[in-house]
Amino acid sequence: MDSHFDEELKKVKQDILRLAAMVEESITKALEALKKRDPELAKSVQEIDREVDKLEMSIEETCIELIARHQPVGSDLRFLIGVIKMNNDLERMGDHAVNISTTINFLVDQPRIRPVIVWSMARVVKEMLQESVESFMNNDAVRAQKVCEHDSVVDEMRDETIRILLTHMLEEPEKISSAMSYKMVAKNLERIADLTTNICEDVIYIAQARVIKHHAEAGGKKNG
Repeated sequence: MDSHFDEELKKVKQDILRLAAMVEESITKALEALKKRDPELAKSVQEIDREVDKLEMSIEETCIELIARHQPVGSDLRFLIGVIKMNNDLERMGDHAVNISTTINFLVDQPRIRPVIVWSMARVVKEMLQESVESFMNNDAVRAQKVCEHDSVVDEMRDETIRILLTHMLEEPEKISSAMSYKMVAKNLERIADLTTNICEDVIYIAQARVIKHHAEAGGKKNG
């Protein structure tokens, strides 16, 4: 029975990694569609999201069933609880990718602006997601901790992006609508970074049985 349970846990891990790959693809395509102002590419993001939703529900059902059937303890229980939380965070990232893709149809007819910081921000967020997945694959709490520390960098980039966009709005009123769309993109990227940080906190919980969410170890509460 233990051997069979181990195989089931491996399958869960494979599924959550497949979900992460799908979400990463949806974020990449959403950003590419934004850069190219390509409505057809934007539609593909919504198609991926439907598959993300199906897989997310399947993973959650499997984890709950395994907990009920095997009543695991220790690291196995932490793993399944961590996967349930990661599963939800990844699905929400997919929703934010869809939010980004929905700006494309509107932007097609709007004046162009150059939101340079948005693309730098997107690069950092994608790197964070990739690192969070790697930390999960390798059960690497140290690597996960480093990703968590990048969250404040993304917050600063979001603030800088909004400041630049506000300047565009003041100096070029005809570009207000475009600037507002990119502001929404920046906020969605910042939320993806937050969710990536959640995943890394879950990796630390799985690997070390430590809860760092909301700075629990220090007895404080995370702002934001």
